[in-house]
Amino acid sequence: MSELTVKEIMTEFVQTIPTNSSVFEASQIMAKLGIGSIVVTQRAQPAGMLTERDIVTKVVSQDLNPAKVSVGKIMSNPIISIETNEIISEAALMMSIYKIRRLVVVGQDGSLAGIVTATDIASWLARNEDYKNNALNAIARLHDMQQCIPYQ
Repeated sequence: MSELTVKEIMTEFVQTIPTNSSVFEASQIMAKLGIGSIVVTQRAQPAGMLTERDIVTKVVSQDLNPAKVSVGKIMSNPIISIETNEIISEAALMMSIYKIRRLVVVGQDGSLAGIVTATDIASWLARNEDYKNNALNAIARLHDMQQCIPYQ
């Protein structure tokens, strides 16, 4: 992989929600925006990550009422983050080590700067490294199509 930084491929717009919000509120936002995760914040700082998997395994499968469960109770934490100036291969390595598909990107002061996903890395590889791998190219095309879908 090239020595490009995470900042060059991350998504800067990151949907956030405070820790005391309900899982119901979070799921409504996620459904409306067509996203699979949301960064949970406490005092404007990233505190955790809430994913569709968290909702299914920690709320739905337990038959809990999502309107009565706070995102702070079920979010994945501690948050796994990477700084904007780290190289892309470091992000890929961290995802592999922690067995996760997304990293919160933070500035040097710890403030939320964006998010980088495994799909972002695969898309970048398929477009910029001239990979002939069909799976990477399929991921890149899917990611590009999703970027064209307007939010409703």
